[in-house]
Amino acid sequence: MNDRYFLDTNILIYSIGNIIPKKTTAVNLIGKDAVISTQIITESANVMSRKLKYGYLEIRVITNRFAEEMNLHIITHHTIRTAFDIAEKYGFSYYDSQVIACALESDCAVLYSEDLQHNQLIGNSVRIINPFQAFANI
Repeated sequence: MNDRYFLDTNILIYSIGNIIPKKTTAVNLIGKDAVISTQIITESANVMSRKLKYGYLEIRVITNRFAEEMNLHIITHHTIRTAFDIAEKYGFSYYDSQVIACALESDCAVLYSEDLQHNQLIGNSVRIINPFQAFANI
């Protein structure tokens, strides 16, 4: 059984944030069994720049750390085609579908995300889990 799991962008952003319960949960998910994609790195960099107003040196340090602490899935043309299939079948946005496609290609049993439907099973192999479900009012 594969212990790998996929992390959406919001997990990484909470791991550097100030909302302590969510930060603790997010930090605990980062590790050797976690998988992120090149999309997750670029989305995180964009949030850090535009919303959090980090400088590029700080963004570079943080994104390098993310890439080193977790498994990095590189998006390919196959990933893009799979994302279109998922978007058509499930009605997700293209970018959410690309995250799911990466989780499937990385053989992850769980996709942790705050933005998708909690407990939904995709393709009989990836279950979406909102690790912040208990903090819905925070």
